[in-house]
Amino acid sequence: MKKIIAFMVKGIIKSKYVLWLSLVLIVFILLLYGINTTQSGATKKELQATFEKRLENIDFLIGRALNKKRNIGLSEEAERGLDSLLIQEEYLKTIESKLNDEDLDISSENLDYIKEYRVYESTISIPYQNIDVLHIEQRKAEILKKYNLSYTEQETPYNTALFTKKLLQLLFSPITAFLFLLIFIYKYKSDEQNRIFDFLKVKSLSNPAIYYGYLIPFLLIVVGYIILASFLSLLPPLVTGNLNTIHYPIEVVVGADTLMVPVWKWLLYIPIGWGIFVSLLLVSAICLFKQRFSMGMLLTIIALPLIIAYIISVQFGFYIVNPIHLIVSYEMHLLPTHRYTPYLTGMFVLLIIFLIASYPVFKSKGLYLKVPVLHSIRKQYAPKNRWKLIQFEHLKKKRKGHVLFSLILLVGIIGGTYIFVNQQYQNLPKTYLLVIEEQQNFYVEQQMHWKVLEEEFDMEIEMMRADHEKSGEETEFVSAENPYTIMIENMDLSYRLLDDLKNEIGEKNFPEKFRETMNTIRKEPSYKELDRNLWDVTVMASEEQQRILTEKEITPWPIGPLWISHFQDPSTALNDVHYTILKANQERNTKYGNSGLFSVYKYLNWNMMLFGMGVFILLLWTSLSDERQPNSSINFMKTKTISFRSIYVSKWAYNLMIAYGLLVLCGGIVFLLSSLIGGIGESQYPILVYATGSYEDGFTLELSPDVTSNESADDGVFYSYGDNVNFYFESLLVLIMKSGMLIMAQIFFLNSLFSLVGRWVKNQYVTIIITLLLVFTGYFLASQYTSASYMFLNPFTYFDTWNVVDGWKSLVANSAAVNFINGSIILFVSGILLFIIGLLAGRRKA
Repeated sequence: MKKIIAFMVKGIIKSKYVLWLSLVLIVFILLLYGINTTQSGATKKELQATFEKRLENIDFLIGRALNKKRNIGLSEEAERGLDSLLIQEEYLKTIESKLNDEDLDISSENLDYIKEYRVYESTISIPYQNIDVLHIEQRKAEILKKYNLSYTEQETPYNTALFTKKLLQLLFSPITAFLFLLIFIYKYKSDEQNRIFDFLKVKSLSNPAIYYGYLIPFLLIVVGYIILASFLSLLPPLVTGNLNTIHYPIEVVVGADTLMVPVWKWLLYIPIGWGIFVSLLLVSAICLFKQRFSMGMLLTIIALPLIIAYIISVQFGFYIVNPIHLIVSYEMHLLPTHRYTPYLTGMFVLLIIFLIASYPVFKSKGLYLKVPVLHSIRKQYAPKNRWKLIQFEHLKKKRKGHVLFSLILLVGIIGGTYIFVNQQYQNLPKTYLLVIEEQQNFYVEQQMHWKVLEEEFDMEIEMMRADHEKSGEETEFVSAENPYTIMIENMDLSYRLLDDLKNEIGEKNFPEKFRETMNTIRKEPSYKELDRNLWDVTVMASEEQQRILTEKEITPWPIGPLWISHFQDPSTALNDVHYTILKANQERNTKYGNSGLFSVYKYLNWNMMLFGMGVFILLLWTSLSDERQPNSSINFMKTKTISFRSIYVSKWAYNLMIAYGLLVLCGGIVFLLSSLIGGIGESQYPILVYATGSYEDGFTLELSPDVTSNESADDGVFYSYGDNVNFYFESLLVLIMKSGMLIMAQIFFLNSLFSLVGRWVKNQYVTIIITLLLVFTGYFLASQYTSASYMFLNPFTYFDTWNVVDGWKSLVANSAAVNFINGSIILFVSGILLFIIGLLAGRRKA
């Protein structure tokens, strides 16, 4: 076995791909490093905004206290509160000065400020901070001071251990894990076809020696990759002398608690967990290959347990025996505590058990699992009487592995979208907590202003009473009741309701409690009670959608009650302040679910189908130019009297069939799996759809400009005076079906375009490049010049799938002609025209 290992390792070391991998890692890290250095300091801006707001509040309170001192004087406790405010002001000015000088070493000053604030709060004064937020901030500042660290950029780091953490999360992700598995499978199949195993058996080597000798070098590759990637990722903090930032605390939300976890736990856990996970995959793969399973069946057998493990982790939470936590769902359950040590130890023991259990599999001779359904036997090509050319195309692609590889990529794209959506859904407790704390901060700030007014009212009463006493008037002074007291009490009640709600985060019915509590404390008036000019789409659609949901008894998507329209997208912000407001509003009302229909909705909304189309063009689709290459297929085809026209039609039909077939298959599989986790979903969920036109434009819908309430809009169409647009609601299932039809039309058009380019170009790779360039150029022009009068005839206008279906594209183009029906017709007609042009372009024989 030692000789086999030495032979394999020597071949790997001499391979040029090892050098290429190192170069790719270096270039990737340098590129990401350069991008991060050019990004704005998000953390610095956030700190500046926080402390500027605190300084503003303190200045306001100091001015109020001094005014009271001049008029009626201050009590002893109020005097101490004023002195404390003056001290806090000095600390905050020092912090602000440091931040303006790009110095983020403010931990000591911040701790002094928090300590002084607690002294201030003990006096009879006006609190202006959320004490829970300050407690979290204090713990973080104490850790930073302990390790002599300054605040650093967390979103775009580049010279600290946070940058290393960011790199490790990319380099040791589930994607790279499955890439290693694919590389191992490719190498194994290649060596098997080259009779390497037969050569080793000729040398009288035992099966265990051969297979262990083959497996161990790949496990060494995994270890080598971990060492190389970890070392390169650690270089930035090492070179800049910031290695001590491995102790930098990161907030991790566990239920209603925010815990501080040092960066080094990620740096330790991620590489080890990833390495064990990949090793388990490789051991499983070689054992299955020993049983002579095909590549497709092997991937299926490996993928199913992983999918089941992921479903279990989502449905039932964390289990320490579940290996899926090696790569996902580990931050909340393992890193805040020290459970990661026994967990990794247990997973390493599991790997050892796998290696030991593989011995009888490797030792067996001629003993295979011969299940007819699972066992794959390559059959000799025997075409049926009909569709021979299509069968021939499929056979070539299948034997090259293109069909399977495309299937894997498609499942990865669609499934990866779902996993991302589901992970966001799993992170909802953190989002809930942030929303609750933001609302509590709002109430604290509002209470401060109302308490100031309350004290000023009391001060005026005292002054009036003093004036009466000086004048000697006999009229009895009746003290008025303070009108601001009840407002303060209501806000305090709302704050305590949110505090109780925070403690219930993580319960199964929490979304319902969250929505009920938010509706209770907000109590916003109906838009119909407001001025017409305030009837924007967001306000109207949010209320009308909630009414529809209530009438149809549909559970709303978490988290916020608002439906943020495209008119209030952060990209439309007028300035930085406006952007901050729109961004916060969008994040507080982001919709996430874990049902099958919701996953499809997000997949379409993100326009991920463009990547799916790129997969077909790059890997799967074939054209006439492919047959001009010096391969065996051209020699075979020359022996037949087959016209270019027949080949052209067969390739066009094959591309279309395989694209439609794989998309439906992959989408169906992922939808079924996602339905196991979150159910099918509400097919009748109302989704906002924009309608082009307005009353002034003479829009075809029968809406009267004198309407003061949308209750008279019996056809379900509403008009927004604020945004000057009509809109209505359509069910999620209908919009998904429309999107599916539009995608079918897009594929039909692209297929004809690819076939036509391949008809005129002699090289397959040039065909791919030209097709992609045409698609990118057409899509860019359609996006830049959407409002041109003729742009509705451009097929590429309709590649923005969801925006076409929900009507937003027609608003951008300012034309009702840009819609789902016209888009489908134009794409299909354009595809037919391109197909006919290619079909009639020549009559030569092959």
